[in-house]
Amino acid sequence: MSVVQTLLVFVGIPGGIILLIFLGVYGKTLARQPNRYRPGRPWTYPPTWYVPHPEAVLSGAGETTTTTAVGGASGEW
Repeated sequence: MSVVQTLLVFVGIPGGIILLIFLGVYGKTLARQPNRYRPGRPWTYPPTWYVPHPEAVLSGAGETTTTTAVGGASGEW
């Protein structure tokens, strides 16, 4: 065996295995930028409001609704 063949067997094969494991773990993240906010980065996404019950949002400014929810510790929301 020559020195090149020895290096390929003892360095190349383990290095290839480590590279495959690295790509399996981090490959998806390296291929594309994750679509989520990271602290410290500017906010480039459109504003979004969270509304748990969109049907309860008033569609006009002058409309009034009646509610029977009392809330509190009774749990009758």
